[in-house]
Amino acid sequence: MGEVALTQLVRTTPELRTMVVVSSAGTARWHEGAPMDPRARRALDRAGFTGPGTNAAFADTSYIDRHDLLLVMTREHRLDVLARRTNPHTEVLLIRNVLTPGLDLDVADPYYGSDREFDDCLAVLVEAGQCLIERRSLEFGSR
Repeated sequence: MGEVALTQLVRTTPELRTMVVVSSAGTARWHEGAPMDPRARRALDRAGFTGPGTNAAFADTSYIDRHDLLLVMTREHRLDVLARRTNPHTEVLLIRNVLTPGLDLDVADPYYGSDREFDDCLAVLVEAGQCLIERRSLEFGSR
């Protein structure tokens, strides 16, 4: 959901649309190669996010190291990513810290939940994405 929502938000931001590429990968191989969970797709559709997303991928060291910024959903994900990262220039950011800096709050995983929990998760991702985009567009706009 984060990939689809953030991609659409970036594409509507003139300062970033040609400079930012959004991708998605998990810290475990559980669903590698699988399409998006249908409940996530329905949550995106309800919220007006139309992008297709990509099949599940694994965030191995190569994936991690070739990115400038990695947004992670949980503290456990952050630990996994930091353990694999060898590029010190790859920034790893717990996404809820965009909204509540320093609190290190996880995004609730809706996987075993209801449609409402998928909607709530998406709302957090969108709010954090919008906040991050505002900050980054200001940075790029001042260059």
